[in-house]
Amino acid sequence: MRTFFSSSSLTIVQVVLLLALSSCHSKSEPFPSDPTLIRVPDTGFRLFSAPGTAGRAIRNLKKGEILHDLGEVSPFLTPLFLQGKSYVEPWLQVRTKNAEIGWVYGAVLYNLKGETAPQLPNKRLGALFGQSLAKKITRYAQRFHTVSSDQEMARTYRQFRELLDSLSLHTAFALAVNPTYTLPDLFWLPAVLPGVVPQMSSTADAYHFFAHYGVFKTRASTTIGKMDDEFFDWCIQQFPSDSIEYHYPRYTIETAAGKGHSLLGRGLHFQALQQMDSLYRRKTPFEHDLILLKNRCIDDISASKASFWEVQTKIIEELTQICQSDLVILTKADKIALETRLRQLEKPEKYGIRTDVQSGRTK
Repeated sequence: MRTFFSSSSLTIVQVVLLLALSSCHSKSEPFPSDPTLIRVPDTGFRLFSAPGTAGRAIRNLKKGEILHDLGEVSPFLTPLFLQGKSYVEPWLQVRTKNAEIGWVYGAVLYNLKGETAPQLPNKRLGALFGQSLAKKITRYAQRFHTVSSDQEMARTYRQFRELLDSLSLHTAFALAVNPTYTLPDLFWLPAVLPGVVPQMSSTADAYHFFAHYGVFKTRASTTIGKMDDEFFDWCIQQFPSDSIEYHYPRYTIETAAGKGHSLLGRGLHFQALQQMDSLYRRKTPFEHDLILLKNRCIDDISASKASFWEVQTKIIEELTQICQSDLVILTKADKIALETRLRQLEKPEKYGIRTDVQSGRTK
C-alpha cells in the first residue's frame, strides 16, 4: 500500500530547503526544455542517499547545476511549510554530471517566482497513485489532446470513466487501510487529467471525481463527426448550471440539508429518456455510456425508500407516460421496475415512499 505522506521528521529538510527558497530576490532561470533535465534553482538543496529525511545527505547541490531525472519518485509526498508557503511534493531520483545517484526534494522543480516545471504534476501522480496508474493517466491525456473523430472520442471518454473509478478505489482503499491519514490536495489533477473535477466531501474524508462536460464538449467540437457533440450537449443539459457532473442532475433537486429528491412529475425524466433514446436508436458510439446514464435515471425513480418533490398525481401522470412509451433504450427489467413503482405509488406510505416533499409533509 502506498503512503501519501511521509511520517518521518522534517526538521533537516526544512532547514535545507529554507536556505534554498530564501533568495527570492534572485533572477529565476527558465526551466530546461528537456523534461529529463532539472536545473537546481538556488543554493541550499542537497542530494540524499534515499527519499525523505531518513536518507543520508551526500552533498550540497550548486545553484544552476543540471541534474538528470531518472524517472523514479518516492512512494509518498512530504509536506513542508517554508517562507510562508506550503509544499507537498515527492522526492525525485536524479543523477549528477559526475554520475552520482541520489534523491532531491520536488521543490527543486519550482523556480524563484514560485512557478513549477511542467513535469511536476506527473511526478505527484506517480508518488500518490503508483507508476502504473500514473502512466494510464498520462496516456489518456495524450489521447484526449489528439483525438480526431467522434468514434475515437467515445473510446477516450470510456477510458476517462475507468480512470475516475480507479482514482475513487485508490483513495477509498487508502482510507480503509489507514483511517487516520490526511487526504492530499488533488485540485491540481485537471492539469494532467483533462475533464476531471475533484471535489472533497464535506467531512474531508473522501474525494469525489466528476466529469466537466464543458471540457469534453469543447474538445468534441474539433473532431470529425457529430455524435460526440450531441452526447456531451445532452450531458450538459442535465447539469446546466456549470456543465459539471455532480451528484444531482436536473431531474433531482438538492435541498439545503444536502439531500436529493426526485423531480418526477415535472416531465424532466421523460424528456431525458426520450433524448437518450433518440441517440441510442442512431447507434451512437456512446451507447455504453448512455445505458449507464439511463440506469441512473431509472434508479432515481425506482429506488427503495424514494422521496419525490412533486405531488402524487403529477408523479403518477409522468410515470404512466414513461411506462406507455415505446422507448427502445428501456429493457424488460427497466419496464418491470417502472411498472412496479407505478403500482406502489397508489399507496406510497405502504412502501415507504415519500411524495409532495416540497410541502414539508412526509406522506
